[in-house]
Amino acid sequence: MVSALSPRVLGIFFAIAATLIFSMQDAMTKQLVETHSVWFILMARYWVHLIVATGWAASTRKGLAGTLRTGNLKLQITRGALLFAEISLITISFSFLGLAEVTAVLMAHPLIATALAVFILGEPVGWRRVTALLVGMIGLLIIVQPGGDIWGPGALVVLAAAVSFGLYQLFTRMASAHDGPVTHFFYVGLIGTIMSTYMGLQHVPAVETINWTLLSLVCLSSMCAHFSLMKALSLTMASDIQPFAYLQLVWAIPVGFVVFGDLPTSTTLLGAVLIVGAGLFTLFRQRKVQEQVATDTVKAPNTP
Repeated sequence: MVSALSPRVLGIFFAIAATLIFSMQDAMTKQLVETHSVWFILMARYWVHLIVATGWAASTRKGLAGTLRTGNLKLQITRGALLFAEISLITISFSFLGLAEVTAVLMAHPLIATALAVFILGEPVGWRRVTALLVGMIGLLIIVQPGGDIWGPGALVVLAAAVSFGLYQLFTRMASAHDGPVTHFFYVGLIGTIMSTYMGLQHVPAVETINWTLLSLVCLSSMCAHFSLMKALSLTMASDIQPFAYLQLVWAIPVGFVVFGDLPTSTTLLGAVLIVGAGLFTLFRQRKVQEQVATDTVKAPNTP
């Protein structure tokens, strides 16, 4: 019973909850985008995000002023803009593709982040991870193959979203050397609110036509999912919960079928299996390398 309540297990529980909530949020967003402007949806989400982030920051020991102080403002602006781009592109893609297809392509973002880290952060990558990257990219090509079932504007939009999210992860890692999670959370909300408000105000529908229930659920689920993810990261290491991020694809298939009657094609499933397998192997190798580096660091002082 004690082990079941350990911080690591609780962290994994919150991470799994986040993937499930994100899947349900995506389904509701896909429904909402059929009758509402993408810009209006983004503005509503980001204003709720900023209000919650402001309240959270004000309740911390550092307070709102302390949270606003960042070690690298350019990094915070960059990561906020990248996440805004990813959310915008994903929301747009729901007009073209099913939930499972969008999620399958987006799941390539850890592989994209690993590949980009070689050029942006100068991280070394061994032949095993290079092979995993190639396998993952083959899976991605199987899903979005020219002339295939999902090839077209939708596939390109999701690919752009996956690249944006991969870059966002890299810049978040860089910003973590200067700032904490509350500062990250606040600046994401602030930058997104600034970027979405002008266009959002141009596309506000008539009050009586707004689906307040669905819009409220999208905003609430977004907050719950982000809180669950932040809670997971506060309870255990990121490497412990990263493999469970792929569960979002597992949830997307039944959610997409129940809500929209959509089922992924065989090529989408095959590509998704390759992407998930390659991603899990990459995470495993990254963890093994980090453990080896830590072991070598401990042993180094004792070597003659």
